[in-house]
Amino acid sequence: MMINALRIFSLIFTLGLLALVAQPQTIDAAEIRTLKGETLQGSLKSVGPDGITLETSGKEIRLPLTDLVSIDLKPGAAFPKDAFAMVELSDGSKVVAKSAQILGEEVSLALHQGSTIRIPVTATSWVLLKAQSPKDRLAWSEKLSKKRKRDAVAVLKKDTDNPDGILNMVEGTLGKGDPEGKTIEFAPVGANKAIPVPQTNLFGLVYLRSLDANARPVICKVIDMQQSEFLVSALSIDKQSMKLTTSTGTAFELPLDSIHKVDFSRGKLAYLSDMEPSRLVLTMDEDRISTFRKDTNLDGGPLKIQGTVYPKGLSMLATTEVEYDLKGEYREFHALAGFDDLVGGIDDKVVLEIDGDGKQLAKLELSRSDKLRVKPIHLAIKDVQRLRIVVRSPGALDFGRHIDLVNPQVSK
Repeated sequence: MMINALRIFSLIFTLGLLALVAQPQTIDAAEIRTLKGETLQGSLKSVGPDGITLETSGKEIRLPLTDLVSIDLKPGAAFPKDAFAMVELSDGSKVVAKSAQILGEEVSLALHQGSTIRIPVTATSWVLLKAQSPKDRLAWSEKLSKKRKRDAVAVLKKDTDNPDGILNMVEGTLGKGDPEGKTIEFAPVGANKAIPVPQTNLFGLVYLRSLDANARPVICKVIDMQQSEFLVSALSIDKQSMKLTTSTGTAFELPLDSIHKVDFSRGKLAYLSDMEPSRLVLTMDEDRISTFRKDTNLDGGPLKIQGTVYPKGLSMLATTEVEYDLKGEYREFHALAGFDDLVGGIDDKVVLEIDGDGKQLAKLELSRSDKLRVKPIHLAIKDVQRLRIVVRSPGALDFGRHIDLVNPQVSK
């Protein structure tokens, strides 16, 4: 929800510990997400070291800070439509900027918010100089996934056979950029000395980096309107701007109205669709293999139940068994189970069973003829090592029997 920057509260993070200082102003339109899967909207009345007070529907609700997942400040985050660069720090922070140049031993970033910052190359993992194309970003990710023992520069080679270009990575050793940001020193493998390479000729560059063992702990993630993601170890917010320091010690100051959200979920919760099952059984039935998909319905489209689209979830045919190794690290499980609006099926029951270490935690029967086509699930899973989810049909055939399990999350 939109937040009036002139009436924002103060947040102060120090030494990896969160302390929030209340201000007399009230935030009239805040959207709060909690570990219980709730989404609350209302006026944020107060913020203190022990929690927040939210007024909603004429009632005041007190929420501990440990229960918060996120505070949404402004909707509509998206990559810029014009050309932009992207930089990843060694702590995993990703910064979207209008442009990037290597000046000496620093990366100079012209931010969309109007400021220019410099990041030491020692805290930089890679620089993607031309990031506006989704296709090019995908090709870049594929190249980064391959292990390498040296720095590298990337060049997009185009010819008549490949008008869109082929991304080539050349390994070697990166040196300093010139003072004007026009060239950067690079010594390819086998070369006797470094040569100046025009930065405008490069698609990107990769530094062989690992996270400093002395890096500060991450306490939250700040996402701006251009989809930069800052892994934050220290943060303060006043009425006009946000000052933050990433885990690598890199400092940023951003206008408050450029911030999309403050995400507290790191380490607190995980979606099952982001986890790899430790066991997956897709039963053969009438010469058909049951289907299991993550974050899409069984037809490959969006997960949609009763008109609401959900970005996270599992879609399962009624002959599916999936198990997750939770290692006893989580306390609660929350999800919604229902029939997808966009995937057809026959009017019959589907049975959903959830077990924890062999003990049944929940058993639900769902039918398309029910007026309520979605059912909430809230389970205590403290100390559970193996969480097993089974979808089956009481009938003889599985055809048309399937469900979506949306927003399936485990939390600490």
